[in-house]
Amino acid sequence: MTQSAYLSLSCLPMPTFIEGHRVELELGGHKETQIHSEYFVFAFVRRGQLILMQDGVETTVHENELFILVPGRHRYSWWAQSDTVLVDCITFYVAGDWNMQASLTPAKNSIKSMMLHPVVPVQTLFLRQYQPLTEPDAIYTLVTELIKETTDCESHRFFETQGLFIRLLDLMQTQNNAQDELTQLSLALQRYLKDHYQDKITSKTLSDHFAQRGTYLVKILRQTVGLSPAEYLMQYRMEEASRKLLNTDLSIADIAMEVGFQNI
Repeated sequence: MTQSAYLSLSCLPMPTFIEGHRVELELGGHKETQIHSEYFVFAFVRRGQLILMQDGVETTVHENELFILVPGRHRYSWWAQSDTVLVDCITFYVAGDWNMQASLTPAKNSIKSMMLHPVVPVQTLFLRQYQPLTEPDAIYTLVTELIKETTDCESHRFFETQGLFIRLLDLMQTQNNAQDELTQLSLALQRYLKDHYQDKITSKTLSDHFAQRGTYLVKILRQTVGLSPAEYLMQYRMEEASRKLLNTDLSIADIAMEVGFQNI
């Protein structure tokens, strides 16, 4: 399998399912050509071998493999390399930021992250553009349901369908040990900042507590939630201050001191 790029999709807001359909190609038959202006397409090869051309680059996609067609390309062409090729296509839309790189690169959130909700792990969905399916049976079960929801108008249910699509994304996201460690450290950082937001917190404070370089901690939090520790702390303090202004009779000066602002 050729080297695959990583796709990074913002989860704020979540990607949205559009439609699903099945394509059957015969060897020596006509090419299927698609032009994409704004949609992503998961192309699951359920049977046979598919030749896919994008921007002059040819890729062979084998049975039980996935290739993701991305927006911004002028044209994709594909044709059968074996007697019969069966491809399931899932079309979806990403309203937030996305990028395609050779490494795991976080996407920027289109929605300003709220700090008052519980700490959250990575807010970027990482996918390989070209990958073998690690759980084909579970994936194809969801894909079949999504195609059925598209073709059967009477059974089309928006929220239930979106739920199926989110489960599909969860099965397909790229995970590795480094990413799991990164996520756990990010969660620990967020918990610490929220538990100690009333205190004076510096880069040295975090470095001493986590036994990590301050620059590394900044990188971890930026890569997972898009904010540095200082930005995260400031946003959380401002939201706590707003909540107290709305729900208490405390003065602005008292609130400022309570939420950790040393200079009123």
